[in-house]
Amino acid sequence: MPKWDVTPAGVGLVASRMGEVLGAMSKIVTAYGEDMGGAAMASGTVAEGGSGGEGGSGGGLVAAALAEFAQGTAAEVRFIPARAAKSVDGALLATAAYEAGDVHMATQAQRNAAGVDEPDMPHGWKRGDL
Repeated sequence: MPKWDVTPAGVGLVASRMGEVLGAMSKIVTAYGEDMGGAAMASGTVAEGGSGGEGGSGGGLVAAALAEFAQGTAAEVRFIPARAAKSVDGALLATAAYEAGDVHMATQAQRNAAGVDEPDMPHGWKRGDL
C-alpha cells in the first residue's frame, strides 16, 4: 500500500508555481478570444470575390461557426483558471488540516502516555509495598 508523504513546504512550492501558471492562464484566455476573432475574420466567405478585411463584412459560414463555438465555450474557458485556483486553495486547506491532525495526534499520544492507569492490585496493596 502506498504511503502518504505530504510536506507543507512541498505543497507550498507547488502552490506558488501554480500561481505563476494561473497568471499565464489569464493571458491565454485573453489570447483565445483574440485568436478566435482573427480566425473568423480570416476565414472569408463562399461568395465570389470573398469578403473580409477592412471593407468586407467578414461573415461567412466558418466565421459564424467560430463565433458560435467561441460563444458556447467562453464561460468554460474562463472557468479553467478559477477551477485551478480553487484546487490550489483546496490543497492548501487539506495540508493545513493534515498538519493540524499531526499536532492533535501527537498531543493525544502524550496525554495517553502521561495518564497510564495503574492495574488492579490485590486487596490491601499500597503503593510502595514492593
